[in-house]
Amino acid sequence: MQSITAIAHLRSAILYFMDLSEQCGYSVKSQMQLFRSLKPLFANKLIFIVINKIDILRRDQLDAETAAELDELISSTGVETLELSCNTTEGVQEAKNHVSDRLLAHRVSEKVNAGTNSSGVIGSRLADVMARIHVAQPMEVRESFIPEAALGKKKYNKDDPNRPTLSRDLEEANGGAGVFNVDLKADYLLANPEWKYDRIPELLDGKNVYDYVDPDIEAKLQALEEEEEKLDAEGYYDSDEEIDDVETAEIRRKADQIRTRQALIRNETRMRRIKNRAALPRSSIKKPLSQLEDSLDQLGVDTEELQLRGRSQTVTRGRSTTRSRLGTEDSNAMDIDQTPRERLRSKSRARSQPATNRREDGVVDELTRTMAEKQAKLSQRKMNRNARQGEADRHTTASLARHLFSGKRSLGKASHR
Repeated sequence: MQSITAIAHLRSAILYFMDLSEQCGYSVKSQMQLFRSLKPLFANKLIFIVINKIDILRRDQLDAETAAELDELISSTGVETLELSCNTTEGVQEAKNHVSDRLLAHRVSEKVNAGTNSSGVIGSRLADVMARIHVAQPMEVRESFIPEAALGKKKYNKDDPNRPTLSRDLEEANGGAGVFNVDLKADYLLANPEWKYDRIPELLDGKNVYDYVDPDIEAKLQALEEEEEKLDAEGYYDSDEEIDDVETAEIRRKADQIRTRQALIRNETRMRRIKNRAALPRSSIKKPLSQLEDSLDQLGVDTEELQLRGRSQTVTRGRSTTRSRLGTEDSNAMDIDQTPRERLRSKSRARSQPATNRREDGVVDELTRTMAEKQAKLSQRKMNRNARQGEADRHTTASLARHLFSGKRSLGKASHR
């Protein structure tokens, strides 16, 4: 009932569908009785009775008694009837168009009636609207004109041998799609139809190039080529004179050396470039003395004094096996017998150097070491699962989070303790 009340307040048309075949589960009399009970709710509205499923049973196929009751219902209520079939879509579009046109006309008439008084005079508000509306009407009615050629045009039939030739026929006759090209010049409208396929002139500086072409240009070009071949055969273009002198050759040789050296420098720079480190300034990069000597030798500079100076400033750093202080022991002095303790200390290892390789201790071959490493990884799984750093990790996390279980309990917090 709520939906019916909502429809009653809408500015729309009411379509009441009836099923004369009674496949909906209700008899025709029950459907008519329902319409009579709903009709008073739709006052001042367009109402249509739509007879559906005409593909099963039409209105003229009803029995005499039911047909008489239906006619009496339609005549007494003053509604319009429409017939259609939603299954076969017969009459559906016609019904939609008819209802739309009737609803539009009904709304326009309601607006016009709302702007007129009881005597039929248009009010001021509607008069202002009507004054702004102008419907143009033709001064004379002209009848439609259809040329005789269009009336007598024969309908196209694909099986007719005398049918007009279409572009599709030309396409099939000339290789089909992808091969056939549409002739765009066939529809040119020119004074002389023979001009359709003439070549379009090429213009340069506002002048036709073809007007300045020498008709004997090919003959002249052939004569010129023959003359060139004759001079070449006679050795006219051959010359024993050396074009480059000694100075020019020396300059070119040095230029080649410079280019080769530049290419080598670029390659060395690319090889030295380290992309995963920060770039250091050139002043902070230390270079060996040998690199400086090589560079100066290539430039022709004597590096003997530089070598002596560099070696005099070099201080050897290392660890003596006898633990003697720097400068207190003569290298040419006689060896002195040492005590067993001193000999043991002199042969002792650095603290950072292990006594043996722990990775190979207790392992006889490579297969045994591989199995031992695999077993170590398996034993580490449990610690990894418990988030342990190693066998010595005994850390125990707090079982109760302090920020949740400490402090004063306020109202509504007792359930969390």
